[in-house]
Amino acid sequence: MKLLGQLRKMDAEFQEPIAYFLNLDKKSYPLNLHIGKLMRLNWSGTITCIECGRKTRKSYDQGYCFLCSRDLPENAMCSVRPELCVHEKGNEADREFWRTYCNIDHYVYLSLTSGVKVGITRHYNIPARWIDQGAVQGLIIARVPERVLCGQIEVVLAKHFADKTNWRKMLKGGVDEVDLLALRERAHQLFPEDLKESAVQDESVQDLVYPVESVPEKISSHNLEKIPEFTDRLTGIKGQYLIFETRVINLRKYTGYHVEFDFQDE
Repeated sequence: MKLLGQLRKMDAEFQEPIAYFLNLDKKSYPLNLHIGKLMRLNWSGTITCIECGRKTRKSYDQGYCFLCSRDLPENAMCSVRPELCVHEKGNEADREFWRTYCNIDHYVYLSLTSGVKVGITRHYNIPARWIDQGAVQGLIIARVPERVLCGQIEVVLAKHFADKTNWRKMLKGGVDEVDLLALRERAHQLFPEDLKESAVQDESVQDLVYPVESVPEKISSHNLEKIPEFTDRLTGIKGQYLIFETRVINLRKYTGYHVEFDFQDE
């Protein structure tokens, strides 16, 4: 079976194990059923912006052309530094983005990926955010009505908890068990005084299981820019990674690339 189109990050449905779907030209195709089969992936050499459709030689900010990466509110500095959000004071496009995506409920959470990390996300992104990270556990620890407040909490907690994931260790699995409920209590004690009322105690730990049969002993990330085509046996999916017998590939990295998948029946 062959599928082709502009690639976007994989869609997923929360179940056990997580159900994954390829996203090509904004259409979803079930992926779990192909685990264990040979798969050929080929990049045509074309990249187009996921916002304006403009052809571009390079993808910026995971799928945008240079102009959209520079000018769109969603690609501003506060996308990675939410405590610096100033969309409310910007132009009309900025203010509309703030009303729709910033001035809404956000969560602060702890997740177990390669280790325990702290993160934030919009309220509707749980558990999708954890799935994208390849987290095996997640726990909401705070609820705030605006993104910038989440960022302020995260800045404080990041001094005591990691805010990055070791992707190789995440894919390998086998991370040490931790008590996220106990760590939630520790995190609450660190909250800024004026945001302590945002702490939540009523959320439970969510477990996540991924469709992974095996992981290569030595994890090597495939680069489509250097080798635009390869064939390998798909052995699992975790986070936004396809896992093969001899390599892994982060599909989200290639958002906007025009690719062909060929799933081969043996």
